[in-house]
Amino acid sequence: MTAAPAAGRPRILVIATSGLARLVPALGAMGAIRACHRDAKIVLLTARATATFAAAAPYFDEVWTDDTGGALNFARLWALRARLTAAAFERIYDLDDTPHSRRLFWLMFGREALPKGRSQIPWSGAIAGTALAHTDPRRTAMHLLDRWAAQLKVAGIGAVLRADLSWVARQVQSFNLPFRMAEAFVLIAPAAGPGANWPAERYGELARTLTTSGQIPVIVGPDAPAEVTATVMDFCPGAVDLTGRSTFNETVFLAWAATAAVGPDNGALHLTAAAGCRTVVLYDGASDPALVGQRGDRVAILRRPRLSEISVGEVLLTLETLKK
Repeated sequence: MTAAPAAGRPRILVIATSGLARLVPALGAMGAIRACHRDAKIVLLTARATATFAAAAPYFDEVWTDDTGGALNFARLWALRARLTAAAFERIYDLDDTPHSRRLFWLMFGREALPKGRSQIPWSGAIAGTALAHTDPRRTAMHLLDRWAAQLKVAGIGAVLRADLSWVARQVQSFNLPFRMAEAFVLIAPAAGPGANWPAERYGELARTLTTSGQIPVIVGPDAPAEVTATVMDFCPGAVDLTGRSTFNETVFLAWAATAAVGPDNGALHLTAAAGCRTVVLYDGASDPALVGQRGDRVAILRRPRLSEISVGEVLLTLETLKK
């Protein structure tokens, strides 16, 4: 059975455990949830890698870390279940809609999660029969932003804006860089997305061409492959390697000053796009930008069945097009 609601402020749970590439576009939905539940205590459940970044956002009273990694680690799942059920949340917003979040649904509600009993469960998501279910048959064909907007509308929440990162400015007090922020520089975020990565030599050629045009290539991202970074530095010794040495907040700070950003579909490119940086995102067949792509007036998406089919010249031409 679900625990009785605790006295005092209503408690709201937001589930977003799928990493930076899903957390960043969800910030608009999170802001809408906060605006709707101004007096509530809102808890975010997120992955360890995004917990520190999310904790600085102005939408949550607490940030809890899901250390299960989405896996069937029964000891950790049971401990997480105990914590979630003890909190007696009065409403849950599932912004993941993954097998893991559906597993949490069953863990939290047990027998009540059976179809006959779930009509009273205040779960906002795709689980049919719950009190706030978003069951539009077009759901899986919607872009994430449109899906969240429709889902929250069922829950009584109105307009969902795009992600706002203005709060990051208060988080970066000092940032030591081997170049001046006033210089022209381009962020290269080479961490692979859901599919294969762009060939390392292409990153190197891009960096060398940028240097020739008077721009500093700056490699960012916590998951940039070491072989890609090494290749870029071989092609272009003047490049700056900040991989693993800049926080997500600092990456946003860099994006505000950068000339542009380039890379495959990964979390860092969601950050740069949300920051309003000119961003060129490389997609292959492993993910669909119509469903998960970065949005914005300064975003361009290049998609081919294989990233190796995208040339450096095409990326450079697209960057020039975005200037206009």
